[in-house]
Amino acid sequence: MMVYKKEYYEQSDFWNRDYLKIPAEKERIKEIIDTIPSDVRSILDVGCGNGAFVNTLSNGFPNRFDKIVGLDSSKEALKHVKTEKFNGSIGNLPFRDKNFDLVTCLEVLEHLPQKDFEKGILELQRVSKKYIIITVPNEEDLEHSLVMCPKCYCWFNPYFHIRSFNKNIVHNLFASFKSIKIKEIGPMSEYRSYNRLLLTFYRTWSKSLPPETAICPQCGYQYRENSKSLRNKSSYSSLFKLLIKLISPIKRKKIWLLVLYEKANR
Repeated sequence: MMVYKKEYYEQSDFWNRDYLKIPAEKERIKEIIDTIPSDVRSILDVGCGNGAFVNTLSNGFPNRFDKIVGLDSSKEALKHVKTEKFNGSIGNLPFRDKNFDLVTCLEVLEHLPQKDFEKGILELQRVSKKYIIITVPNEEDLEHSLVMCPKCYCWFNPYFHIRSFNKNIVHNLFASFKSIKIKEIGPMSEYRSYNRLLLTFYRTWSKSLPPETAICPQCGYQYRENSKSLRNKSSYSSLFKLLIKLISPIKRKKIWLLVLYEKANR
């Protein structure tokens, strides 16, 4: 799986996107910037991707910060980062203790397997002097988001999301930092509570095919132009959606959680 996961994050098409042209992403970055405490002078963004956040800080606030650093495991993503940058992993950050006033980790934690998650939580605390900011998907239904590989029939999350967060989980995420702000951000999304029996039926008879950037973690299958015809075979999809509308009430939530933590007893 790790080989295919690495391939996923090294796709140039994945990082060529201008996320600031996506209204929801632009709003998310604005909310994060508005949350940065006034006494922050140095920032490390762990899992910076193509630099949408750090580049915005550097361009929009040239005199506010003394140091802005991005770190990511993807060399392809780092090609777009305009600030100081490092190729590395969240589990082994190449910085001394308390090196940054603020450490951000945005849309990263949901991707981490348990060992990397535990190391990452410790490392974020180690290198931060004052604050940590995270954003994560808000109460993501991981089971419903699965898609099926048309080659090996493996069910997987197309974005390599493997853990879900809610307000209770993020409240006590760090041992030496306390949460001082938890906020739902982003556009309001509508979703339904899926009956597990119906969900099983849907998966049995329809083909929830992966998006173009997805890579099957079991066999490495990836969508190609010549497989486009597969996308027209979801014969039971419309019936399922109609049935769900009849028996499941609509719920609403904002799509991300934004959390600001402050170092305890600093």
